Amino acid sequence: MYVAETLFPDIKPAYRSRIYFGLGDNGQVKIGLTSRQNGRRGGEMHFTELCSVPGDRRTEDFYHAKYAGERIARTEWFRLSDALLVDLTLMCVQQGRTRSVEALKGLMLGRLCAAAA
Repeated sequence: MYVAETLFPDIKPAYRSRIYFGLGDNGQVKIGLTSRQNGRRGGEMHFTELCSVPGDRRTEDFYHAKYAGERIARTEWFRLSDALLVDLTLMCVQQGRTRSVEALKGLMLGRLCAAAA
């Protein structure tokens, strides 16, 4: 998870928005920003939200830069690399997102089985 360096580490910033991580039907991940409590903007491709973190445009830019190698063209969609899969699983475990952890665990097991074959 992204942690901003600050002179006052005990004071947490009050964000009115959050960065969400969504898993698409095709196994790609969307990293987006929303200020809506109940989800993202309307009219988007369907995906399952895995987890989210408080943040703003800079936080979103951080995650987009972190996974720039997996980015699909100039979109907010990313290929689910091993590194992104592990990072998402860790975030979901930390947030207690059991269903998301199970979905990601299934993807991991599938990759391990394919690699072992």
